[in-house]
Amino acid sequence: MAILVFPGKGGTGKTTLSALTIKYFAEREKITLALDLDPDSHLYKLLGVKINKTIGDVVDRVHKEKKAELEPKKPVDVSDQEYFLSLIAEEVLIESENFDLLTLGKPSIDIDCYCPVFLWSQYAISQVMKSYGVTYENVVVDCDPGTEIFPRKILDEVANVKPIDHLLIVIDGSKMSLDTAKDIVEETKKSNLKVKNVACIGNRVDDKTFQKQVKEVAKKRYGLNVVGFIPTDHELSKMSLTDQNVFEIKDSSAFQALKTVMRNLNL
Repeated sequence: MAILVFPGKGGTGKTTLSALTIKYFAEREKITLALDLDPDSHLYKLLGVKINKTIGDVVDRVHKEKKAELEPKKPVDVSDQEYFLSLIAEEVLIESENFDLLTLGKPSIDIDCYCPVFLWSQYAISQVMKSYGVTYENVVVDCDPGTEIFPRKILDEVANVKPIDHLLIVIDGSKMSLDTAKDIVEETKKSNLKVKNVACIGNRVDDKTFQKQVKEVAKKRYGLNVVGFIPTDHELSKMSLTDQNVFEIKDSSAFQALKTVMRNLNL
């Protein structure tokens, strides 16, 4: 099992590269567990599936049942953990031919705090990985912007099942994206996250001369290795407008470039 995590500054294309990576593994007939840890939850759209509930929705439901705002559904002889996991399996985990998807989502305004969602997400993700880990050949994680993912400890649960193979920070050639990448590396070290390889992927950086400059700046000023560049791809831009998903796009320069990056990483 290889675990790939895509963090980075907002707007750099983490979700798109996560979806293309899942497509890459699918074409190699490898089943992937996809984890959408961005509360805005857009990954399912690029993968062409519909989600019923998110982890946040289930946490909200259990919270309301405990407050008796909803009729409790939990059998008396079932623990809270067993009940919660059963709801995740029934209502949140999307199973398809080449990948399964878990979506974090948001808590309701009634809870007014993300903490319960993060805590229960840690439990749900670790249990799904342990329970279904034999069938999953890869795990792809789409993170939310910046460094917010690290205090939540969700990645720690992922890494406790197996160390993260590649933390691929998405940059767009801007100083802000490189500054964010540096912050992500520092948070990774501070939290003692188990990661084998940390690197950057340049997204929508097309000019060859500029690519070289970005690689040099990333290496000299930030100590970061750029493993490849993904070009601007207008087919991907049209995709959302025409309700297509990554599996329906046949001719994609971005996907071809991503395949090269994956092969260079021996994936």
